[in-house]
Amino acid sequence: MKAGDLTELAVRNLREAVLRNSLTTLGVAVGVASLVAMLSLGVGLQQLASQRLERSGLFNAIFVAPRSEMHGFGRRREEPPPTPGESKPLDQAAREEIQKLPNVIEVYPQVRFMTEVRYGGNPFPVMVAGVPQSASTDGAFDGMQGKFFTGVDADEAILQIEFAKDLSKTPSSLLGQDLVLRYPERQPLPAPAEKKSTQANADSDSSPMAGFTVVLREKKLRIVGIISTEPM
Repeated sequence: MKAGDLTELAVRNLREAVLRNSLTTLGVAVGVASLVAMLSLGVGLQQLASQRLERSGLFNAIFVAPRSEMHGFGRRREEPPPTPGESKPLDQAAREEIQKLPNVIEVYPQVRFMTEVRYGGNPFPVMVAGVPQSASTDGAFDGMQGKFFTGVDADEAILQIEFAKDLSKTPSSLLGQDLVLRYPERQPLPAPAEKKSTQANADSDSSPMAGFTVVLREKKLRIVGIISTEPM
């Protein structure tokens, strides 16, 4: 083999080795970059999911209900159901008592009922829910059109986007408009006056009981915001 052939063979081997090493280095770099990107994406999604779940209140909120409404949940079979007198009413006094418990940040009643809303003279059935002032940090209000409630006693409403589309083809035009909320209100009836009776002692010992009546009320609310997802 001539010297020229040997030189050409050596140069070709060196050229092929450089190309092979370059391809190997490029492959390792691509693999490392893909691994780092996948890990970063996984960590980011995990943090996002954790923040969403933490802000949703699923892990730091407790729902309290009277024992009479638990429908046997957590009750032994041999244990008789509680009588109405055994269940403590969840009134303002109970809220203040729960508020004093350790690690309790906020106590608020859950208000959710089906009712009717009137807008533009037309009735619309809708589910109405009350939210506390602290719900402004809920993920459901991220990217909200408009603003959150200005106060706990403000006559304002925030609509869910699907219901807003039922009211208007351009939901953003509803901001600043008024709607009428119709809801039933229970009012106690005055106790009837005692009547003289000549019946048996069992009847004469019974005391008169006052009932209640349901009155339809209306309340005007100003639309201040529109959200894309329903709050928890």
